[in-house]
Amino acid sequence: MGSERQHILVLRFSALGDVAALSSVLTAKAADNPDVDFTVLTNPMLAPLFDGVPNIRVMAVNKRQSTWRTFLDLRRLRPTQVADEHGVIRTFIIRTLFFLCGTPVHYIRKHRLSRRRLARRRGKRLEPLRPMWRLYDDVLVKCGLKGTLSCEPLITPEPCLESGLRIGIAPFARYEGKTWPIESMEELVRRLSACEHCSVYLFGGPGDRALFEGWAAKYSGVVNVAGTGCFTDELELIRSLTLMVSMDSANMHFASRLGVPVVSVWGSTHPYMGFYGWRQRPEWAVQCDMDCRPCSVYGKKPCWKGTYECMRSITADMVMDRIRTIAGQCGINPDRLR
Repeated sequence: MGSERQHILVLRFSALGDVAALSSVLTAKAADNPDVDFTVLTNPMLAPLFDGVPNIRVMAVNKRQSTWRTFLDLRRLRPTQVADEHGVIRTFIIRTLFFLCGTPVHYIRKHRLSRRRLARRRGKRLEPLRPMWRLYDDVLVKCGLKGTLSCEPLITPEPCLESGLRIGIAPFARYEGKTWPIESMEELVRRLSACEHCSVYLFGGPGDRALFEGWAAKYSGVVNVAGTGCFTDELELIRSLTLMVSMDSANMHFASRLGVPVVSVWGSTHPYMGFYGWRQRPEWAVQCDMDCRPCSVYGKKPCWKGTYECMRSITADMVMDRIRTIAGQCGINPDRLR
């Protein structure tokens, strides 16, 4: 990278969905600022999210390496600015060391909602917090980058009438409060399988393969893609979908990065907490209005009732209604999905 060019070091180590959301913002900014080079220190598995952008390169974060050693390696890159998009102890130390060496640094200011403040929000009219992708953009704006990030809602694609609807389903999330009951998800798969001109692709990890192969054997038009290829192949398949059905999980952000509409299912968390997919339409989210929601920002906390009623109250009919809405916007007769 030439010394005459700006070079911004971007720190965002994890998690999968957060890096995916950052990739949507950073690739747009990189396109608007072709005279600026970017190095992203992150999980190397997620490098394909930044493919096709010539002024972005990905550097693998080594969690076994000491923070001091990591800083010395990064200092050799001679960045002109540092953008901390993570805001954890390790990135705080790295950015502070750069600051002491005279390199300008900018960092994210994340939402800080305590349990008490979250409780006060429940049962009242929720006002949306600033979206996470907007917080990422705030840091890049401080770096002096030009360009306005688009927040226009996605326009549904026009699928080939011969292939019909191609629907991806990602049924799992990290926490129980963010995961729809498996019996409800299987019912959705069964109903979509019975629909004419509808193909279903099941996304997940290697541990989900046995369950998904069982569904694929039981229902026609259902394909298991969990653990069958590399991440690049998975992204290409997502790009070809008409829509994705997902929890509040990384797959929602992968699809958002690729411009694919998402029917997202929400339980203990809420789209207004700032983690809704970039440019996803609010009406595509599926959730139940309950006085106890949201009970968690990230979904980590167990249900204080012990019932996870927020997820169990969501029916296959509710999700099918959202799918029909998107199908109608794609020019496909929603009656085909009965």
